[in-house]
Amino acid sequence: MEQNISKLFMATKEYTSFPIAAIGLFKPKDLYLLAGMYLSTHYQRDSVSLHTDITISQLSSLTDVASWYISESFYPRLKGSGFIFCKCVQEQPNKRRNHFYLPNPMQNFRLIRKELFYDKSLTPEEKGVMIGLYCLCLNNTFRYDLTDQRVWEALGISKNTFKKYRNSLIDKNVLWSSYDAPMALTNAEYLSAKVLMYPHLGHKTWLDLVEEFNPTEDEINDYLLMVEDVA
Repeated sequence: MEQNISKLFMATKEYTSFPIAAIGLFKPKDLYLLAGMYLSTHYQRDSVSLHTDITISQLSSLTDVASWYISESFYPRLKGSGFIFCKCVQEQPNKRRNHFYLPNPMQNFRLIRKELFYDKSLTPEEKGVMIGLYCLCLNNTFRYDLTDQRVWEALGISKNTFKKYRNSLIDKNVLWSSYDAPMALTNAEYLSAKVLMYPHLGHKTWLDLVEEFNPTEDEINDYLLMVEDVA
């Protein structure tokens, strides 16, 4: 309970925008940490950058990633990536603090909800791969129609790493075949697409899309015929 209160303190908003341009620049675990930093920023509608002074311990508490990893691995790569700007400020005689300025995505972004950071069912690496896959989905959907090779190349990871986490997301009922997903989330002309079914992604989640979906009987029958023909 105390840990969730700490996470709530660091999460300054219900959800955050996340730039699609970040995928491929950071490995999955770092992509997830970057999402945590975005969640800690304050909303600034017209600013080109978003500011956060989140500390290592605070980011660790929010993401459940070890402080040593953030300090020794993530921060050096983040600062050297050119993706963000970091300024170290002497706030007190014996205290310096990093201030980060993250690009504010006005377009080409995805929405990630704060509940993702409370979820213990997925590891930081699995969450990072999932965020990457979500960025590859068609706009306003939770499906992507790309070969595995196109995906691991876009995410900047190896074939074996991608397959490891793809399979774990399948096992945990996060990643689905179009044939097994609800009709509302699929397109009968692109049944090779994979579908993300995770409740903490998007302004409208996949559950919202399913609930709002109200096809006619003819539309359902046409869809089933198309699925049968492809199968």
